[in-house]
Amino acid sequence: MARQSKQIPARRARQRRTTTPTIRTKQVASQDSKRQRAKKASLLKRLGPAPDAQQRTMKPKSKRRAQMLAIAARKVTREQWTTIAEETRQIVLGDGKYVEERRPSVLSSSVAHSDQRLVADSTSQEAAPSTVRVAHDISAQILLSVQSTTFYPHYSGPLAQWASSSRRTTSSGTIVDFMHCSTLVAARRICSSTTTTSTPSSPVGVLSFASPKKPGGGYLHGGDEQEEVVARHSSLVASLSSPAAQAFYQEHRKYRSEDGSGLHDHSMVYSPNVVVFRADADDTTESTSTFGAVCGAFIAPYTINVLSAVPVNAAAVRAKHVILPGERDFFEDGIRTVAQERMARALRVFEERGDHTLVLGAFGCASSENSVETIAAIWAELLVCGSGVASEGARFKDVFDHVVFAVPGKHFAKFKDAFEMRVFEAEVAKAALSD
Repeated sequence: MARQSKQIPARRARQRRTTTPTIRTKQVASQDSKRQRAKKASLLKRLGPAPDAQQRTMKPKSKRRAQMLAIAARKVTREQWTTIAEETRQIVLGDGKYVEERRPSVLSSSVAHSDQRLVADSTSQEAAPSTVRVAHDISAQILLSVQSTTFYPHYSGPLAQWASSSRRTTSSGTIVDFMHCSTLVAARRICSSTTTTSTPSSPVGVLSFASPKKPGGGYLHGGDEQEEVVARHSSLVASLSSPAAQAFYQEHRKYRSEDGSGLHDHSMVYSPNVVVFRADADDTTESTSTFGAVCGAFIAPYTINVLSAVPVNAAAVRAKHVILPGERDFFEDGIRTVAQERMARALRVFEERGDHTLVLGAFGCASSENSVETIAAIWAELLVCGSGVASEGARFKDVFDHVVFAVPGKHFAKFKDAFEMRVFEAEVAKAALSD
């Protein structure tokens, strides 16, 4: 027993000697792993997260903070837009006078119009010494635009017969361009590229995606839909507030109460010689903004002819009807048919009015949620390739000298690709028939 009692401690000692190195090895491995992780974390901290991974690694509180900051910034921007819109309204519906601040290096012959005058600014404390103040009076142009405003009713016979009406053609064919910018930026680029001075009749026709409720939609509340942007930077509201344009809104109210589906009616308002006198947010042409990133700076005036038409509200159509899976194509075809009729009538008005250059766009693809591919394909069929395999050609092919599709934001690439694809498909179908 004594021998066994002596062996037990010795056995335990051997067990401790054999197990202790294993425990030390695990501890060393764990410490090495911790050091490697700490070293990796330190390296990542110095390098910083990848731009696309910042949102994923952001904690919930940080995400909420970023969202709140974005909302606050958006609110400030809308407040600035509201200020610009109210000032525009007072000028347009008031005396039509405003003062543009311009750098001497960009002064051009356009300043020499009879309704403008240069005011020396060397003693002024409000403007920088490197600028001059140019006073503009656009009241006569606004009055002419209001008096010449024309309403086209829903049941307009000449417009309804757009497919069979005689057409004019250009000698060189229509040039189609795509610009990743707003409507007004595209219009200003076109106007600035011409060498002719302002005339009583502007050669540029602009399609405005109009609100069916009131002139300019929500432009006084900081709205940034296409018509609201045009209204905030031009005299469009004066024309849309004229007696001739009131029938436009009355007809829309009547049609909405009778139908209420979101298709709207085909009535339109043509506003000639609308004066644009502010730079849009993405306009980098020769002007210094007094409102920061939202722009709105006064610029030398130029005129455009604006056609106001209400896009089909595809979102409202889909929301107001229970569409079964088998009925989806039926509803989409109905939306497409109405949109095509309205867009064709718009082109017919421009043709009748003699506008040789047009600025069009993704008609109703923002809040109205029309398909970008559908709208682009309709424009292609009306202006280039026609519809149907055995088509004789587009009704408005080579009617206009220059057509520019101004599409800002995320829809640009999709719109351009869809337009070109529709033209390509028509060419392939035509080649197959010829074989």
